[in-house]
Amino acid sequence: MSWPLPTRSTRIRVVRGVGAIAVLMATLMYVSVRTAAADVAIGASSADFLQFEVGGRSAGMAGAHTGIATGVTAQFWNPAALATLDQQQVGAMHASWLKDLSYEWMGYARPMGPRLGVGSMSVAYFHMPSISGVDEFDNPIGDFKVYDLAVTFGLARPVGHGVNVGMNAKMIRQNLATVSATGAAVDFGTSATIRGTTVGAVVQNLGPSLSFDGTPYPLPQQIRFGASRGFMQNRLLLAADYNMPRDYYNDVRLGSEFHVHPNVSLRLGYRQELGSPGDPANGLSYGLGLHWNQLQVDYALTPSNDFDNVQRLSFGYSFGSGGEERKPEQPKPEPKKKTPPPPAAPTGPPVIASTKAPKVDKPAPVATTTQVVAQASTAPQTATAPPPATVAPRVEAPKPVEPAKPIGYDVVLPGYSSKDSAIAELKALELLGFRVKDAQISEAMGGGYQVRLARSKSKSGADDMAASLARMSFRAVVVAALR
Repeated sequence: MSWPLPTRSTRIRVVRGVGAIAVLMATLMYVSVRTAAADVAIGASSADFLQFEVGGRSAGMAGAHTGIATGVTAQFWNPAALATLDQQQVGAMHASWLKDLSYEWMGYARPMGPRLGVGSMSVAYFHMPSISGVDEFDNPIGDFKVYDLAVTFGLARPVGHGVNVGMNAKMIRQNLATVSATGAAVDFGTSATIRGTTVGAVVQNLGPSLSFDGTPYPLPQQIRFGASRGFMQNRLLLAADYNMPRDYYNDVRLGSEFHVHPNVSLRLGYRQELGSPGDPANGLSYGLGLHWNQLQVDYALTPSNDFDNVQRLSFGYSFGSGGEERKPEQPKPEPKKKTPPPPAAPTGPPVIASTKAPKVDKPAPVATTTQVVAQASTAPQTATAPPPATVAPRVEAPKPVEPAKPIGYDVVLPGYSSKDSAIAELKALELLGFRVKDAQISEAMGGGYQVRLARSKSKSGADDMAASLARMSFRAVVVAALR
């Protein structure tokens, strides 16, 4: 018996299933190895700067960001989260620690079409001031530079309804005075939205060891799991992460973000190292976010009991949105119809209304106009009588048409240059917990596309939804829906 060849959709489902099983098996093997180990190899890896967390928003939420990452900084936390980006973005961060240590990060991301997805690139630079070297006799022998550098290229794209995947490729360079090493690493991430909750998983820094003068040191590999969900019409966002670094204890992170104003966000987070109760990284973190049109500014403070506090300041800028977007034109009410003038009265001979009946003893019944006309035509005529005429019917003027009344209010997202960018925006909204089942994409007047996200019976309900979208950096307008 011969079996039919599998269709393309069937092959895709099989490949996705095998890939998911492979990731799950690798995760279970990694967890089993970590559990079986008697001790954690603390500090036994190289390129630890790769674990320095990027973004003021994430730091303010204690790093609970695997399932909530957005914007260009998502390349660090979960490259799959960049799949929903529909416009170019550029970002930067500066962090200072222990006065002399500084971390600089710059990133760029842009959509490259539905087939390729979203591409990204970033540069991370961890450095300190030059060190003056001396010999055994305290004679200066020059300055030595100490720095770490990583250049990362990423690619992310959706693979199904609410499911995204992404990966990063890194080039790594470490320079420690007279010793240096060069290597490469990759990251793999995925994210999905299930009933309004976004979940994510990522494996970071997979690659060969770095060699310093012939001595190999493994990379700081790490596995992250995270989940997030919005409440109070997405004014409140809660997130949780569970991290498993190769060279340190596992940790749990909890984060929250509250929009006190469409342009102002307050953040609070807590981190707990599971194997080290007195770890200086344990404790609260605080953050503040400000948003003006296309510009996002985030600040975070991570206190430490034993070391200096870590402060992060990051910036993000989005191209192709904001004040330059075209607003959808309001539908104009139908003009009132003019009442047609009544028909002109006939200009012919006068209308015969009645005729005197012959005088009789008994009162004669009143004759109709037709009978009168007939009698007048058959009676002997002594004089020329005017010809009969019909009575003009009475014409009533039509009632004025009332202007159309709104049957609801639409929440519209305007200003998309292509239908693909509008579809990508809907996927982003779905990941954030918005209902997009009834959304409609249509061509806008004057060119481009717009998305009718939802319809509300009351204007206040539509205004509330538009305000929620604005707090999530989406531009929305309320349009009256007429009959």
